[in-house]
Amino acid sequence: MFNLRQANLQDLEALIELRLELLREAGEIKGDSDTTNLAEATRKYLGEKMPSGEFLAWVAEVDSQIIATTGLVFFQRPPYNVNLSGLEAYIMNSYTIPMWPGQGIATALLKEIISFVRATEAKRLWLHATEDGKRVYEKLSFVSTAKEMEIV
Repeated sequence: MFNLRQANLQDLEALIELRLELLREAGEIKGDSDTTNLAEATRKYLGEKMPSGEFLAWVAEVDSQIIATTGLVFFQRPPYNVNLSGLEAYIMNSYTIPMWPGQGIATALLKEIISFVRATEAKRLWLHATEDGKRVYEKLSFVSTAKEMEIV
């Protein structure tokens, strides 16, 4: 079975590698492209944003090896009718390594994030979904909108 926990800076290299794998699968990194600059930029971003709480991540591990992750970014918009605080939460970087699909790992990570966000002032939780990911998100009450999916 897998263990879930919030990621920390000790997980930095694993989070970078999982993000690069996600981008490869999404076609944003082509073939054997050099990812040195992207990895370094990601290292800098996570190194700054994780300690400040501007980027949060949860991981699933088996035998102390990280096998999946999901990230979360909060941002503030001007208030609007259904969100007077303006605080929104965006789920990103959801990725499970290929040898662990269909075992409820992504669902478990998302449930952790949803629970975490519901304890905040954020009134909107949303994400962009791949076709493969839509069924996982729909099981957790996300609905499709014109450009993304969100919990209403």
